[in-house]
Amino acid sequence: MVLFPFAWEQRKLKDFGKATGGTSIESEFVDDGKYKVISIGSYSEQSVYTDQNIRAKLTDKTRNRVLNKDDLTMILNDKTASGNIIGRVLLIDSNDSYVYNQRTERIEPDHKKYDSQFLYQLLNAPIIRSKIIKQAQGNTQIYVNWSAIGELDYLVPYLDEQREIGAFFSNFDHLITLHQREPYY
Repeated sequence: MVLFPFAWEQRKLKDFGKATGGTSIESEFVDDGKYKVISIGSYSEQSVYTDQNIRAKLTDKTRNRVLNKDDLTMILNDKTASGNIIGRVLLIDSNDSYVYNQRTERIEPDHKKYDSQFLYQLLNAPIIRSKIIKQAQGNTQIYVNWSAIGELDYLVPYLDEQREIGAFFSNFDHLITLHQREPYY
């Protein structure tokens, strides 16, 4: 067991890395497009990517929306009946495979200070998401403004401890997935 002697420090969401809001790219959708599109329907209540089979081509409009491995995306809108996807975060698993649409914020973590897996686990934790949900506005379609939620404070450890925590929860999630696939007798 590794002991980490440093106290966790308070950081704002906006300090985790460079954030860029999505814009409408519907005009770039094509059946045989190179990129999977991350949009409002791509987020699930389990914080895993749902492929809607929407694809986009590489154009000037999508070029700046191509995601990199270990980027995070956060949904800022929710039009589901339950309202359970607002603030959900996806962790991008590969380079040059996805683009993001409107209502999604891209977070490019500062990898010198933050571990993407840790941030993914942190931001999807129910008690942490509740901070974002409290910032929601609207009635039939709720939304949050990045400028408001970017000011929310979080306690985070130093990078080495983040890596340990992120890896632990990633392995735990993987183990749960494996057990869910086992047949019941």
